[in-house]
Amino acid sequence: MPTPFMHMAFAERIIRDPALPDPLRSAIKAQWGAFLLGSIAPDARVASGIRRADTHFFEYEPVIAVPPNVVMLTQYPALQPTHIHDAAHAVFIAGYSAHLAMDEVWCTDLLFPKFMKLDGGSFSSFQMLHMLLGYLDGRDYAALPIAEQYPALAGVTLDQWLPFIPDSALIAWRDLIAQQIAPDGHSQTLEILGQRIQMSADEMAAFINDTAQMDEKLWHNVPHETVAAVETTMYDRARDVLIGYLTDYSGTL
Repeated sequence: MPTPFMHMAFAERIIRDPALPDPLRSAIKAQWGAFLLGSIAPDARVASGIRRADTHFFEYEPVIAVPPNVVMLTQYPALQPTHIHDAAHAVFIAGYSAHLAMDEVWCTDLLFPKFMKLDGGSFSSFQMLHMLLGYLDGRDYAALPIAEQYPALAGVTLDQWLPFIPDSALIAWRDLIAQQIAPDGHSQTLEILGQRIQMSADEMAAFINDTAQMDEKLWHNVPHETVAAVETTMYDRARDVLIGYLTDYSGTL
């Protein structure tokens, strides 16, 4: 459920992480566009009509028995790192796997414990979930180095990198996100989130910028510290999955 710009913020953070082995850092930098696309690719299903579980490899449940990146590689063995022979493709799948790990933690550590229990899972908790997403997305979008990310993402090419999402859907998603980080672009996240909760982007922005309302209706129930702790776990899990995948890659990075 985290937004594309939250995942792209992960990409920026991991590339500077001293825990990332230097050979892997160099490999990701050399295929930066492929990595950025992989980091957002699971959500390409938004415009393609594909079921979420078919691109994320888990249903929304309080406990996820098998990590979704493991499910993906089990269902599609051709995507295992030992079976891929193209560095760009390998980096793309590594980014995709990291996305799945982040979403898994979001679901089990935040969505169910905090939002599914608020008001019995009523509309107000669903609304506050989207306010949180809008808040975090705006924070991360503002921090993105778009001058570097835009040409890399907009220029990446692919050739049947996924057996379950067609290239046409990935390209359309690539272009939609690249358009928003173009020099003259702007985030469309609030427009998209607002459609789910029957609010305009302006109404969402007004709520998010209203400190008193956010404190009363969101942060009182889900404190900043709780969200920060979940984000730390998300990052750590995604980093481990990413490093594990690229370490096992049998090709030349």
